[in-house]
Amino acid sequence: MKEDPVRLLLVDENAAVRRALVLRLSRAQDIQIIGATGSFEAAMTTLVEQHPDVLILESKRRDGGALKFCRQVLEMTLPPRIVILTSFASEDERLSFAHLGINQYLLKDIDTEELIRVVRQEAQQIRLRST
Repeated sequence: MKEDPVRLLLVDENAAVRRALVLRLSRAQDIQIIGATGSFEAAMTTLVEQHPDVLILESKRRDGGALKFCRQVLEMTLPPRIVILTSFASEDERLSFAHLGINQYLLKDIDTEELIRVVRQEAQQIRLRST
């Protein structure tokens, strides 16, 4: 029996980065990108209406709201798994996300195949949770 595709939402302020991530992740036929936005408001609407398995979120936003947004997402009844992408690593930031239970803190220049592997791995955690 074939598994349903991984439902993925991308949130990054930079439109060029969003396009590049969509292009990179579209290589995987088992990943369905259900949204790509720079807005927390649009992302929350997609989260509530479409229930993605995985949320990829940039950490270095001009508004500094990534941690707050993660807290809101994690308060949902069945939140997606969250993968944080960052342009440069910060141990303090990584620990702040880890404190919320978010352990995938990755550099944006991650190899495409590795990013796809991480998305699949996180989606598997969702599937285990619902069995």
